[in-house]
Amino acid sequence: MNAEKKLLDIYRQFPCRMLPNAYWKTVSVMDQDDLIVQKYSAKKLESLAVWHEGKLLALWCQDLESSGLFTEQIDQVPFVLVHADCLPLFSHREFSTRKAYFRLIHQHTRLDTDLPTGFGFDDVQPERDLEGIVRLLRVCYQGIEITATTVWNWTSHPAYDPSLWVWVVDLQSGERIGLGIAELDQRVPEASLEWIQIMPHFQNRGIGAALVGEMGRRVNHRAAFTAVSGARDNPFHPERLYRKCGFTGSDVWWLLTG
Repeated sequence: MNAEKKLLDIYRQFPCRMLPNAYWKTVSVMDQDDLIVQKYSAKKLESLAVWHEGKLLALWCQDLESSGLFTEQIDQVPFVLVHADCLPLFSHREFSTRKAYFRLIHQHTRLDTDLPTGFGFDDVQPERDLEGIVRLLRVCYQGIEITATTVWNWTSHPAYDPSLWVWVVDLQSGERIGLGIAELDQRVPEASLEWIQIMPHFQNRGIGAALVGEMGRRVNHRAAFTAVSGARDNPFHPERLYRKCGFTGSDVWWLLTG
C-alpha cells in the first residue's frame, strides 16, 4: 500500500486527530517516503508522522514513548504541527511561534437555521468578484495579507467546488456582508470550511450560523463529514459559532516554528 492510500485509510477513521488540516492539503506536498506509521497491531494505531523537506507536517502519538522520533529530531526540527497529545515532547524547546488551532467535525445532522429577514444568499463568481472578496476579508481580518491573485489561486485547488462559494447579501442595500468558502475532496469524501466571515457590524444576528447551515446543506449527501479549524486565540471566537452549529470534537493542534 502506498503512503497516500495508507494515510487516507487512517484519515477516514480519525480525521481531526490524524491531520491538522484537510487531507488534500497534506498529500499535495508529501512524497512516498514522507509518511511514517507505526502500529501495535493491525487495528491499533501507535503513532503517525508526516515529514516533508525537514518539516514535521503532522505528528500524533498515543503516548510520548511511542512517538517514533529520535532525540535529534525533537531537538532540531524547525517546523512542527503537533497534536496536543504529543506537545510535551517539545516542552523543553523555545519557539518563536507557538499557536494553537482547534479542529472540529460535523457529521451532517440537520441544522435548521435560517437567515434573518432582509438577507439572502447569492453564488460567488470568482472571475467577477475577486476584489469584493479581498475587500471583505481585509475588513474582517485587519492586517491580513491577501490579494486577488491569492484568491484566484484557490480556484485551482483539487478540492475547489464553485457551488461552495457563497455570498450573504443585504437585500435592501445590495451590500455583500458575508462570505462562505468551502472545499470538497471527493476522495475522502470530506468538506472543509475555509472561510466563514461576516462583516463586524452585522455580527451577532444569527447570520454566521445561517451561513454555516447553508454550507452544510450544499455538501449534504456529497461528503461523509465536514471539518473546520481555526485559531483558538481568535478574538471573534469562531469555535463558539461552530459548536453552536453542531460541530464537535476536542482535538487541538499546535504550530511551532523558529
